[in-house]
Amino acid sequence: MTNAAPNTDYKGELIELDAVEQALAGLREKYGTVPDVRTKDGYALCKTGIRELTSYRTSTEKLRKSITQPHRDFVDRVNAYGKELTEKLRMIEQPLKDAKQHEDERAEREKQQRIAKLRERIQVEILSYKDTAVGLDSNALAELHDDAVNINTDGYFDVTKEAEDAKAEVLQHISDMHAHALEKERLATEQAEVEAERRRLREENEKREAEQKELEELRRFKAEQEAKRNPAPQPQPKPEPEPAPLPAAAEHKPLNTSRLSAAADSYSKQPVPTSMPETVTISRGEYEQLLADQAKLRALEAMGVDNWPGYEQAMQQLAA
Repeated sequence: MTNAAPNTDYKGELIELDAVEQALAGLREKYGTVPDVRTKDGYALCKTGIRELTSYRTSTEKLRKSITQPHRDFVDRVNAYGKELTEKLRMIEQPLKDAKQHEDERAEREKQQRIAKLRERIQVEILSYKDTAVGLDSNALAELHDDAVNINTDGYFDVTKEAEDAKAEVLQHISDMHAHALEKERLATEQAEVEAERRRLREENEKREAEQKELEELRRFKAEQEAKRNPAPQPQPKPEPEPAPLPAAAEHKPLNTSRLSAAADSYSKQPVPTSMPETVTISRGEYEQLLADQAKLRALEAMGVDNWPGYEQAMQQLAA
């Protein structure tokens, strides 16, 4: 097969087509306006024009095909020849492409394996900080945050961006936990202060109640001592009722005073009683309690309870 183009004088081939071009002007002038086909002359002119234009058109089409046929044969030969060359080139190229694809796939597998290991490092060396942060107080979280700031992401190569994002995620996570821990510890401190204040108020209340009880004991003891020193006056005996008037018959009888005289003599001969201290009968338990209260009062006075700021007020309440 030769790749030489057909030796054709194109100007000679176009001469016949140029003749058609020259005839177009006359044909356009002759048939360019459609006649009135309703008339006999117009109808005949229309048939003549169709016949003549059809002849020109079909002959022009045959002329075109005859002129282009050698060129179309040449194009077909070129296409076939080019296809044959392309296939031969492909047979040389394909093994190279297969080898390259095989190597690319192997390199991609190795890359993915390397990336997988690097991502495992991210989990172990960076994201594990999040697990370490669980349960730490604010001070430990602050120290962990300082450690995380120093995480080096230079050795992660293909996944450097992922390592940097993981580091930023860890720092933000620890910062959030640190803020939460601070708030929790602040609330716990406030709660402890409230509990301490409640405990202090409860102890002060218990102390006041104990002191009030002690004052009441002192007041009762003083009242009992005052009662012993100043006994309540004994009720006066009721006067003897006057004797009923004697009957009229008895008014004229002499009064027998022998019994009255004997009673008077007997009373005059009795010894005059001496004054005896007044006594009160109480149970042994009450008596021992009084002794214990007395010892307690003396011990308090010996330790200076009379210098206590509330002592005077207590005495005023006791005396009220």
